[in-house]
Amino acid sequence: MRHDMKVWQQVFQELIQEVKPWHTWTLKLDESLIPNTLQPGWTQYQQWVFARFQCSWCSRSWASAQVQVLFHMHWSKRESKGRVKMRIFAQRCQKCANPPFEIPEFTEENISRILNNLVFRILKKCYKEGFKSMKEIRTVKDNYIEGPHDINNCEACLQGFCAQSGLGLTTQPPVSLTLPVISLPTTVRTPIQKPSPTKSSTTAGVVTGGARVKKRENTGNALSAIELFTLKWLL
Repeated sequence: MRHDMKVWQQVFQELIQEVKPWHTWTLKLDESLIPNTLQPGWTQYQQWVFARFQCSWCSRSWASAQVQVLFHMHWSKRESKGRVKMRIFAQRCQKCANPPFEIPEFTEENISRILNNLVFRILKKCYKEGFKSMKEIRTVKDNYIEGPHDINNCEACLQGFCAQSGLGLTTQPPVSLTLPVISLPTTVRTPIQKPSPTKSSTTAGVVTGGARVKKRENTGNALSAIELFTLKWLL
């Protein structure tokens, strides 16, 4: 399976280079990641965020505020190199019979918020820097979501990894799921313009990997106040 991760990579590089310009970090997609199952020396960070989905069979679309994004992080002080592995859990259409699991669409604004939260945790867990208590920057919901979380069509819930399912971690092996192939874009999107006056946007090299991105118009003041004093302050 291949996804488009160019925007995620670009924004992550911009943010991590602002706080650790002499260190090398990579961000890659890994569909085999399992929550709370870590290799020695790795640490974990999970977020439940807002995203939209579209069924590749019937074209029905829906929104969810319980999309799980999982990160596993490793920092090598000796090599000054860090690695981040990322998994985005999918959902499937509740109207179709035996539909495929779909990759969620994220706005660039929400990608920025998710990765800001990730960089906070890298500073705290890998560098032992930052605040003792840091609030997450919430992702923006573009519409009102009706009804409870659909645990019967959530990949994380079915595998026992979703907090909303009330199942806890499963003792059974994960269900084998088939996700659709997402084509790569023909153009590279421009970096997100962040409203903080203390930040300067630096475009970093783009590498391949992936998740599906939905482009939206920049709102300028949409990011929360916590971002205005975070990454640059920690330098």
